Amino acid sequence: MYKILVPVDGSDPAMRAVDEALSIASGKKEAEITLLYVSPSPVYFPFYSMVGPSLDADVKEVEEREGNQMLDDIIAKAAAPKSVTLRKKHLYGIAAQEICDYASDTKKDLIVMGHRGMGAFGQVMLGSVSNKVLQLAKSPVLIVK
Repeated sequence: MYKILVPVDGSDPAMRAVDEALSIASGKKEAEITLLYVSPSPVYFPFYSMVGPSLDADVKEVEEREGNQMLDDIIAKAAAPKSVTLRKKHLYGIAAQEICDYASDTKKDLIVMGHRGMGAFGQVMLGSVSNKVLQLAKSPVLIVK
């Protein structure tokens, strides 16, 4: 089985990556596409801890609900052929690191991702997630524009 990982954030480039992954997978006898959404962990935002642990739990609950809803919406819209299995995964942490670790741990054959996501602030402050994945990933990476 050919296994593809597609990190998504709801942006147009991420949606084009989903379409590209479906196109690649449809040419395989059996394929699995995992849509991965990475929420930033509240640990990475120091102001949350100043308010207290209850906010951390509230933020995580909202992130969980919204992240899973986005993944469900993408799966509902995807026109996957019967030979392609769609899965979803929601993780917390630093996006590029979580993407690479998950791809390695689950032995993905390919990572397909958009060239940039929704986080303009994050790109300026931390660099492009797709660029970091290109540098860190052990699997081949296809960047979709």
